[in-house]
Amino acid sequence: MTEPPRPADRGAQAERTLLAWLRTALATAAVLVAVGRELLPTRPFAAGIVLACAPLAVAVVTVARRRYRTVRLPTGLGRPDGAAPLAAAGALVAVGGMAILAHVLAR
Repeated sequence: MTEPPRPADRGAQAERTLLAWLRTALATAAVLVAVGRELLPTRPFAAGIVLACAPLAVAVVTVARRRYRTVRLPTGLGRPDGAAPLAAAGALVAVGGMAILAHVLAR
């Protein structure tokens, strides 16, 4: 006989995850802006790409907050809505940063 599904734990996991994403997005945006400003005089194309990635950090914050609200609602417990866009935005920021780093180191 199968047991009925247990309600999801309403612990602090969702809040810790939100805070981790916010901290990561803030640090990423700060580094991208600082690197972009340094690259601007010598490598304007690379600086443009770096600075274009900075708004993605804002998108990560927006999606993380929306996901947090969804998970914290009693009807949304256990539903991973918004995980794919959050992971995609995070991966895009990371790949963009690595591409710029490779470009800078290659010269």
